[in-house]
Amino acid sequence: MKRVLHIPFTWFPAACGGTEVYVRGLIRELPSLGWSSQVAVPAEDGGKDVLDGVLVHRIQMPEKLTQAALYGAGEVQTARGFAEVLDAEKPDVVHFHAYSPAVSVLWLEAARQRGLPCVYTYHTPTMTCMRGTLMRWGHTPCDGEMRPLRCSACMLHGLGVGSAASWALTLSSPVMQHVSGRVPFRAWPLVRRRTEAALRWLAGQSRVIGLCRWGGEVMRRNGVTAEQLRIVRHGLAVKACEAAGSPRKDSKGSVKIGFFGRLDAVKGLHVLAAALRHAADLRLELHCHLVREKDIQAGMQDLLNMLMADARVRIHLPVSPDEVVQTMAGYDAVAVPSTGLETGPLVMLEAFAAGVPVLGSDLGGIAEWVTHEENGLLAPAGDAVAWAETLRRFTQDSSLRERLRAGIKPPPTMTDVARKMDEIYRELLC
Repeated sequence: MKRVLHIPFTWFPAACGGTEVYVRGLIRELPSLGWSSQVAVPAEDGGKDVLDGVLVHRIQMPEKLTQAALYGAGEVQTARGFAEVLDAEKPDVVHFHAYSPAVSVLWLEAARQRGLPCVYTYHTPTMTCMRGTLMRWGHTPCDGEMRPLRCSACMLHGLGVGSAASWALTLSSPVMQHVSGRVPFRAWPLVRRRTEAALRWLAGQSRVIGLCRWGGEVMRRNGVTAEQLRIVRHGLAVKACEAAGSPRKDSKGSVKIGFFGRLDAVKGLHVLAAALRHAADLRLELHCHLVREKDIQAGMQDLLNMLMADARVRIHLPVSPDEVVQTMAGYDAVAVPSTGLETGPLVMLEAFAAGVPVLGSDLGGIAEWVTHEENGLLAPAGDAVAWAETLRRFTQDSSLRERLRAGIKPPPTMTDVARKMDEIYRELLC
């Protein structure tokens, strides 16, 4: 068998997101096409272990990263560890699913120095956006082109600096960087270095995979060539599809809506909370299956307290990836109120596999998968009043719920994705 080494952001049993679920699904499908897989990730503790039959290389990273590493230079210790993995395992293809201060251009250079073809899948906006959302000033979809001047001001605004002050700090930072080492006073030079590194990252890839139309457009705006770029849309693990039961039948009880995701501002749970306040009379149940990070974001505990104070809200532990679809089948809809652009998210495909409509933000990949009034409803991202009206309409109109359920088509599977990736891998080995 040929060997591919996958590099996601993190790996199980740690708290994982859609990227890691995607990679695990791909790994499960590749053996039937002649590929064995291993995983390499930066981790607090180094070492090797086998999980679900897959060898996982956990490359120890330092407790604290330098400012240079955070803004493009990369972290040297983990890069050395990655080079050792490459020399020991000798993969045929290296498939990057992450770009971060740890998984940096130094990792790419190590692979290229050994003559290995490299593939990068653009899973999240964090690669091209310092805010991580591709929402300019927090509310307007960005075209995604990395331009250090405007990106620096937008980054500072995301850190809580006012718009005018963000521009003032950015424009003065080429001079102020010699006075202070703090990020606000070095914003433009730091973001310029980070942008240069990110562009080198993209230019050095043999192939770049976009998971949706807007993701491909962002890659093109940042110099990815037609020869490099391939669009391979998301797929759902076959095991998850097989787990789907019959979708919930409409009943005379409360309409049940599920939310599945990280307790993270970009996932938009605060929008749902605000919408519920605007619709205090609405009879429904909101079930939140939350993945919580070790270090909870500022304001998220207050959000949790607000939700728990509403008798209509239930807070649950996260669901195992293999049980998500089956759990979703017990709901009337799945809410995806993201406030940033996403290449999926995977939760939508899981909802469709369960035969459940999606109530989603009219933004990014969500708007590519959800056809308004056909298999779900779209609402403006971040607009709590519009979301309240969407919830009201969905909750009070049983014929609408039935029509949306009837409009759902089965999502693509990871078998489809694996076949396309197999073609790409083999193309690079010719």
